[in-house]
Amino acid sequence: MGPNNILIVDDDVNALRLVGMMLEREGFKILAAASGQQAIDKAIAEQPVLIILDVMMPDMDGYQVATQLRKHPATETIPILMFTAKTAVNDKVAGFQAGADDYLTKPVHPTELITRVQALLQRSRRAAEVGHGQVIGFLPTKGGLGTSSLALNVALELKKAYPDKQTVLVELHDGRGTLSLQLGMNVPGGIQALAGRPVTQLNKDYLNDNLVRHTSGLHLLLSTHQPAGTGPKLTREFSRTVLRLLSTDYDYILLDLPAALDEATAEALRMTGDIILTLDANRIGLLLAQAMLEGLDRDNIGAYKAKIVLINRMPAAASLNRQDIENALQHTMICSIPPVPDLAYESAQSGRPMVLIQPHSLVAQQIRLIIQTIAGKVAS
Repeated sequence: MGPNNILIVDDDVNALRLVGMMLEREGFKILAAASGQQAIDKAIAEQPVLIILDVMMPDMDGYQVATQLRKHPATETIPILMFTAKTAVNDKVAGFQAGADDYLTKPVHPTELITRVQALLQRSRRAAEVGHGQVIGFLPTKGGLGTSSLALNVALELKKAYPDKQTVLVELHDGRGTLSLQLGMNVPGGIQALAGRPVTQLNKDYLNDNLVRHTSGLHLLLSTHQPAGTGPKLTREFSRTVLRLLSTDYDYILLDLPAALDEATAEALRMTGDIILTLDANRIGLLLAQAMLEGLDRDNIGAYKAKIVLINRMPAAASLNRQDIENALQHTMICSIPPVPDLAYESAQSGRPMVLIQPHSLVAQQIRLIIQTIAGKVAS
């Protein structure tokens, strides 16, 4: 793999030349392809660090090319930047669903192109620091939505779907943790015990001593339920070190995150492959989600990673519909979690998550849609 090779795919020779010149000025070596099949062949043979892919091509469109690239083991992780004149939300959604990492519309200013390319390459390098484990972040647009409960139920269903895979749920909070309360489990030290040590002293043995195991086989790294700020501050280096250690032993690493982009949360999000962004089904929820997506791009995390999950706490008639949300956020909505007050109450009282109480409920069905998106399999 050439450290500076970028593959540009476009059947327009002038567009190839123009984009190539912009990138060559920044020190990149340019590979060119004028058709979909040629692009696939070159990507497999040359292993570029990035692919800039036009959508409209005669033999195979960009969506089909991206889908094929994501299926091949030699190209499945290469960042793809879709580059097209199409501006409709549905076109962008189709690009992301096909496997694109970011999207630019023509014409593009050279500064924006270079900035997007550099940001994608930086994210790719950061993701490569993680071992084989797949990191998935659960990020609320505000507190009190039930995101921690969602992350817990998804983790349990994921463990059920993949019993042979090692799965861990990390409550990356500096306090106000609720997972131990939801499960009725004691926290041996958890996140706060780890954060109280110098990062250079963190190792697998000490990490494992602070993990707890649920009867389902799910492992958890929990936070204290004491007020936030009463324990050690979580840092960027702490998040990076913990995720590196976990990624060598766990196949799925789920992160329950606060509604913030502080340094610890932002660093963890940079190491994720997918971000489950939760929001309320109302105007304020939509505005908060827009602000969070802008923050993900501003902090070089990548809004393209976000998958939208609506958490309904009111009757459907009073909620925004799916199309309104996707149009406003320009992101795909995976599912909508329905209001289930009786089931939620029973779960809180019994210390048993909802998917364990009613495994065939509508909530469990919606959670399986999340699993299908992040892991490609629905539990039977």
